[in-house]
Amino acid sequence: MNHGENFSYYKIDKLFWRWKKQDGARMVREVSLSTDNEPPPLPAPPDAKSKAVPSLPRSPKPDPTVKMINDLLKVAESVSRFRTWLNTPVPPKPPKAAKVAAPKKTVPPFDIQEIPNALRKEMMPIGATLMERWFAGRLNYSAIPSDEFQEINQEGKPYPPDMYDTTTIKMDWVLKFARARRKYDYLINDAIRSPAALQVLHNKLRFYKHRSELSTHDICRDDPQHLHQFFQFQRVEVDGTFAEKIKLQLMADAVRTGVPDDLTAALGSFVIYAAIAHVRLSRDPFGTQKTTAEVTGAWIYVKDNFTFTDELGQRSQYLGHWSSNGVIVMPLDGIAAASRYIPYVESPVTLGDPVIKGQVYYPIHNSDFRQWAIRHQRGGDFIIYSDRRFVPLFPPIVLYL
Repeated sequence: MNHGENFSYYKIDKLFWRWKKQDGARMVREVSLSTDNEPPPLPAPPDAKSKAVPSLPRSPKPDPTVKMINDLLKVAESVSRFRTWLNTPVPPKPPKAAKVAAPKKTVPPFDIQEIPNALRKEMMPIGATLMERWFAGRLNYSAIPSDEFQEINQEGKPYPPDMYDTTTIKMDWVLKFARARRKYDYLINDAIRSPAALQVLHNKLRFYKHRSELSTHDICRDDPQHLHQFFQFQRVEVDGTFAEKIKLQLMADAVRTGVPDDLTAALGSFVIYAAIAHVRLSRDPFGTQKTTAEVTGAWIYVKDNFTFTDELGQRSQYLGHWSSNGVIVMPLDGIAAASRYIPYVESPVTLGDPVIKGQVYYPIHNSDFRQWAIRHQRGGDFIIYSDRRFVPLFPPIVLYL
């Protein structure tokens, strides 16, 4: 890349799923990302039902005599209009209109709500679905990261029930991605038997030591929040966020293979959790008052926050340059990787004729979504729970309570 008119950029090579370097991007002045489009309509309340419009009564059949008189009047009126037309002089021809100059070609706007469709073009359909849910939601966000961790919104209240998604993300889909499968295998084969996990299990199970059996399905039913709050005992982190993966590319001299994919777009940096599923408990027959707990099964699931929250005092995260055709990354060479600021081109760029829709790419940040939310008073940050996978434990995890 040089620092003249033309810039190098990276786009996703979908054949090998890696960043591919190309040349020819040019800056475009005096254009900006649009946030003008109205948000999607809010979902109607479930009990709101449209009332049927009563049908109008049929008109009575006209009287035959009245109909005949009306028909004769219509004929007379037609004859009168014909005579008037015959007696009207031919109007003079109007002067030739001056040629109007062709309108100046302009750059078609790109609205932030077009990003979900661009995600689909980059083979990220689940990420697109979740972003569309965010745009369609009512205003809900956490003012600071600590509030986000506690699921407290801008009004200082817990996230409302409609800000929890428990149906979109499936564990079978998550585990199709090799990096998620590796962390899942580590979780169920090693991490759940670590000393730290055993200590958490002991602290949670001591309240149930007088039982003979514990089934969290019977206790929590289908409430993932209840299960997570009271019975989660181990976790593993997976991957990095969309912004973090782009940052790696911006700091690199060589093409990296860590390209954002649908798992990145949907979940970013997320966590796979293990929670207690089933436990057998028995009292020591020798009178030591000890209870043996055998954990025979665990629930495995994903929990993640779909938000656009930035760290306090930090520059808003760069999410790439976007158009209706997809995403590219615009690095700036010659800036040290240790720089506090991520080196990327701040301006929109075009890869061809800027008046053609999709040829201009705009830099997108977390702050763009937050500004859209404030402007339209919409945009709901929400919590994702995947479905749960039951994993039998052989041998069981044995503890003495």
